[in-house]
Amino acid sequence: MPTGRIKYYNLDKGFGFIAQDSSEEDVFLHSSAIKHADYEELRVGQRVKYNVVEGDKGLVAKNVEVLLTPTERRWLRQGKTIIPRGYSGFPSQNQDQLYSEEKSSLNDKEDSKDDTTQTGLKDELQYESTTTQSETKHKDAIGDVRGHSSRQLSFGDLYILKQINFETPMFFALYNHDHLPAVVLEMTLSGLTLNCNGKEQLIQKTDVKYCYKDIDAENVIAILQFDEELKDKKLRPIESKNEVFSIDAGTIRDDRKDGNSIIVTLREGEIFEGTVDWISPYEIKMVLKNGAKIVVFRHAICDFSLVDGEE
Repeated sequence: MPTGRIKYYNLDKGFGFIAQDSSEEDVFLHSSAIKHADYEELRVGQRVKYNVVEGDKGLVAKNVEVLLTPTERRWLRQGKTIIPRGYSGFPSQNQDQLYSEEKSSLNDKEDSKDDTTQTGLKDELQYESTTTQSETKHKDAIGDVRGHSSRQLSFGDLYILKQINFETPMFFALYNHDHLPAVVLEMTLSGLTLNCNGKEQLIQKTDVKYCYKDIDAENVIAILQFDEELKDKKLRPIESKNEVFSIDAGTIRDDRKDGNSIIVTLREGEIFEGTVDWISPYEIKMVLKNGAKIVVFRHAICDFSLVDGEE
């Protein structure tokens, strides 16, 4: 059966569209085609498999089945709300329409033309304008973050959430130069629950210096350099916010737009040079010179500079 992701779904009207994995042509989806199993509430980004038939106005999905990971099934058993795999942001009430009247007309004829402007999925790079209301709607999927509805999810939160839903094999660089292989199970404001070789382990975010995907492991290790003098100091994790190294986020954003490189030095002496993919109040995602990608936790940074030497 073909597979794809929910590109748009109007829960009230009971229709939407599937973005196919194997084709750029979207498939119309009506609620009557959904196989009602444990999980019935479709969301943008949710993976599905289905049959395709040719309708009067284009492709139509039949026998639609929601694809759930073991983690998502566990969340369902616990009564939690699922944020779909591939979900990179939350809907904004003010977002521009995603579909034209031509696609909207695929819905039942009873639907009016006023419904042609729909709310869709924001691009991850536009996340900073996300509404708190949308965060509250989905907060149950990320543990203790649900108790802080006034705090918007950061790029780092969304990054980890994506790895949870994809069950991505990763490495977490801890103090004492320990690189812990694990899959993230859950995330809270202060910690991460990891699956380490079949055993669950809770680690505090302040104990993590940086993380990266398993596929980048070889390149990360190959490019890793050290400030030997700083390495010998054997600095420990910070204990208060006052110890966090201050970085001008605006400067980094300007560097990202210009494609300039930065250099960060961590508390145990690791030195990374590369361009900035994104920055949040808590993390910086970097693309290193050899193409490897890492997420550096800002509380682990000891020094920062631009490649041209400007502080």
